[in-house]
Amino acid sequence: MRSILLPFAFLPFSVMACTAFKVTQDGRTIVGLNEDAWSINAQVRFEQGRNGGYGAIYFAHFNGHPMRVMNDQMGMNEAGLVFDGLVVGPGTVKRRTGMPAMETSDAINHVMRTCATVHEVEVFLRTVNTGPMAGMLFFCDAAGGYLVVEPDTMLLGHDPWYAVSNWRMSNCSDPATIPIPRLQNGRQLLTSGSGASPEEAEEVLSTMAACRAKLGEGTLFSVLFDPTEGQAHLYFYHDFSERLTFNLEEELTKGDHRVDMASLFGPRPEYEKLRAYVTPFHQRWLFWAMLGWLGLALLIGAASFVHLCTRIILRLRRRAAGSLMVPLLGASTTALVALLLGVLLMQEGPYYFGLGDVHPALVWAPVLIALIGIAWLGIAKRSDASRLTLLIGSAFLLPLLSALTYWGMLLP
Repeated sequence: MRSILLPFAFLPFSVMACTAFKVTQDGRTIVGLNEDAWSINAQVRFEQGRNGGYGAIYFAHFNGHPMRVMNDQMGMNEAGLVFDGLVVGPGTVKRRTGMPAMETSDAINHVMRTCATVHEVEVFLRTVNTGPMAGMLFFCDAAGGYLVVEPDTMLLGHDPWYAVSNWRMSNCSDPATIPIPRLQNGRQLLTSGSGASPEEAEEVLSTMAACRAKLGEGTLFSVLFDPTEGQAHLYFYHDFSERLTFNLEEELTKGDHRVDMASLFGPRPEYEKLRAYVTPFHQRWLFWAMLGWLGLALLIGAASFVHLCTRIILRLRRRAAGSLMVPLLGASTTALVALLLGVLLMQEGPYYFGLGDVHPALVWAPVLIALIGIAWLGIAKRSDASRLTLLIGSAFLLPLLSALTYWGMLLP
């Protein structure tokens, strides 16, 4: 969710409702983070400190989509500084003149190597222009201080507890009004005084996790960070019956290393459903195939448009010309297909929430493609169109309509 935020910038922020909270009591701080994603290759990574810097544990993931790269999503360093990133709605990014530019991921790496407190993070981030960011960063230190970093705002605090989700906190006068039910359920527990012990924090974390109806997907992994003990408690795929604890000091003695997260846990039937679900975000071959289909749609559409213009000119010159409907319907069909494929190659939400997750009108695109496409081929069959037109049109539409049926998008 970030350049670190950049790969997720095109996602509707309401879909990826990650949640984070921190509780400080009697000098002990616990930080809980839920990472919501549809990735199938999450990793745990350890990086030793170098040149006097801090070592850290990081949790990362990405899908197989070629526009995305593996990036750290959350982590904790040896000083007990914790970070997380959350996607929020786009906003104005104010640049400070004279400040050097730095990618968000590079800024986070620098912070985790050199900073121990949120005050140090704030001081450093005021010396650089990071981003562009399509979200916010959440930092918390061992003393309980927290820092929220938005594209143009930084909020520093030290409340006994604090919780955030995919919402711009700088624009929020009352967090109780944020329309994210899981966040509010967690806030109710925190308000009642829960969350100070690891057991209570686990209850808050599980309350703020997600398991959705489509495939049982939702929260990919959850982590409770205990900076005082130097521990990170990991839960995989919203299953809180199994916990794996990492001792940062012990793990860093093993040197830099990483491990596949799923291999650390027992079977997760819902996760296996996600792994088996075929989308261009999981299977890179499908991304390239759909991109090729998009190119074919543009090619057929251009040919149909030229054919249509040619026939119109012939008619204007009172010369013999075939039906205008075949090239007109061909151009219309391929234009709709190109639009739909463009959305499906850039937006992950429709594969789980339907095309209405992007725009309500888009749910009718597959039906229009099917109806106009059938009319195109039917009229072509009865007119002077060649068999090649029918063959190309059928071979072009049938695989796409089959894929839309598989994804549950064919009908509104």
